[in-house]
Amino acid sequence: MTLASPTEWSLDPSVRYLNHGSFGAVPREVARVQQAIRAEMDHNPNLFFRSRLPSMLVEARATCAAALGASGDDLAFVPNASQGVLAAAASVVRHGTKIATMTSNYGGVVLGLRSLARRADATLRELSALPPAQATPLTCVAEIVNQLGDTDVLVIDQIVATSAQLNPIAEIAAAVRAVRPECFIVVDAAHVAGQVVPAIPPGIDAWVSNFHKWVAAPSPSAALVACSARARAALEPLAGSWNAERGFPLSFDTQGTADLSSYLATPAAFEFLSRWPWAERDAHCRRVVGLAAEMLAEAWGVALPTHPELRAPNLRIVPLPGARHLDTAAEDALITAARHHLRAEIAITSPGGVTGVRLSAFLYNEVTDYECLIGLPALVH
Repeated sequence: MTLASPTEWSLDPSVRYLNHGSFGAVPREVARVQQAIRAEMDHNPNLFFRSRLPSMLVEARATCAAALGASGDDLAFVPNASQGVLAAAASVVRHGTKIATMTSNYGGVVLGLRSLARRADATLRELSALPPAQATPLTCVAEIVNQLGDTDVLVIDQIVATSAQLNPIAEIAAAVRAVRPECFIVVDAAHVAGQVVPAIPPGIDAWVSNFHKWVAAPSPSAALVACSARARAALEPLAGSWNAERGFPLSFDTQGTADLSSYLATPAAFEFLSRWPWAERDAHCRRVVGLAAEMLAEAWGVALPTHPELRAPNLRIVPLPGARHLDTAAEDALITAARHHLRAEIAITSPGGVTGVRLSAFLYNEVTDYECLIGLPALVH
């Protein structure tokens, strides 16, 4: 059974929505809150932007930070995790800075880091990562420490998007601090808020997570959290701001007359989720995604590749039979075929060179939703 009725969302009832991890669905009542904020903004824009917005942002930041176990003074809203991660890195990268990231990290961020390194005349090293079938908690730490060298800035995923691997960030950070104490550690936690508790690991400098995934906030909404004193002093937005001289996090608040209603409505998303105790939400998603993954693995005759201690709570990767490796065009074609033939919205990724379906489970999903995917391999061309 579902934990929450699908009617709480505006999702097409004729479609099995199995990809909350890529594009989270917004509950109806949260969407109504956002619309009310937009109506207030449009009713008197001068009043809204000059007099109402600053205090509304302070209140929203405090509420969202408290839900993460942080302080409102340490959290800035950003449109998405990628922008937040790049803003954090750009705040400390200078001529000659040595940046490191993992080859498994989110592709858009890696491309952004390449561009940042080129513009700043810095150096970017992309550290090799073991495929999901070989990774263990110990190897996740060792592969970074053994390749770290004289790295000044480390950017690492907390949950790897392609493989749904939950990296042991606290252990990685402790190991990095032991050999490179001054390394500035930026954690791309795009999938973490709303999925992992506690969300923010110790020993890092900056942490960035989307709210428009597992918190079910309107898009775009994400948090950049300063986790160290030097991060609080250094972090600044990629674009200029009237509040630049006021420092973090206020420097992120006033960037033109942007529609910030998604940020202001994010507390309503946390309020919506609070209707179910955290333990109940966590147990439901773990049960659904776990049983669905086992069902498909048995039907396809494959083994689930991810070490049990590295499995994200609400996500699972199930390899297609035959250890196939589809290119991007073929992945997209399979997603489209699933939409047309199975009436299902899915994600296809190829971590470690082996293509699989990345399962997502949220409050409106149940195990039977995934039965249609048993026939997915037949759609590969």
